[in-house]
Amino acid sequence: MKNIISKIILFTIVYLGFYSFSHAQVLSVEDFEKKYSESAGAQLIDVRTSGEYGGGHLPKATNIDYRGADFQEKIKTLDKTKPVFVYCLSGGRSAAATEALRKSGFSQVYDLQGGYLKWTTKMKPIEGSKEVSNSKAISDTELESMLSQHSVVILDFFAPWCGPCIKMMPAVEKLSEEYKGKVLIVKVDADANRAILTKYHIDEIPTFLIFKDGTQKMRAIGYQEEAALKKLFTQYL
Repeated sequence: MKNIISKIILFTIVYLGFYSFSHAQVLSVEDFEKKYSESAGAQLIDVRTSGEYGGGHLPKATNIDYRGADFQEKIKTLDKTKPVFVYCLSGGRSAAATEALRKSGFSQVYDLQGGYLKWTTKMKPIEGSKEVSNSKAISDTELESMLSQHSVVILDFFAPWCGPCIKMMPAVEKLSEEYKGKVLIVKVDADANRAILTKYHIDEIPTFLIFKDGTQKMRAIGYQEEAALKKLFTQYL
């Protein structure tokens, strides 16, 4: 009996050790920042598209698009003896990229939980962000005034580099005009309104928050077809 128990314990230790070795560590924003600052020769990799990277990125990050045809070739230029810190927009691509790095022989790989969105909502430093024309920071006073003066308000959290956001814009504008006077749609630029993102715990865009008489009633995340958008616009009328 003792031998069986000993074997089970040994198997568990070996399995956990293998699991730890074969999977990247997913770190919170604070732990990711701390670990990166303490790691000598750390390599910081942004695996988003060049367009996303160009809209803003973590300081000193190198862009290697995970979905790019040359991803495997580019990661060969990294030093396998030094830690690699990886992030994307919200965590999906970075999880896949870290797995690819592990399979390629990198043993110290760290993944940013929540990605660039979570990093920015925590007000952490970025670089390369460009001022966007028509981009406007909305104050708490302005937002509270909108919520108090209109029965139905929809906050549309977007970014100029967000593909799904851009794709939805024509439908959003069409419905905004159709329900003018009944529904107030407020476009909230994520790059210019980090305080609002933090206030409402927005960690992924596009996101829609629907308010009825000043109270938040619903949250919709991700790309929405026109029919789904119309439902958002009308269900609290």
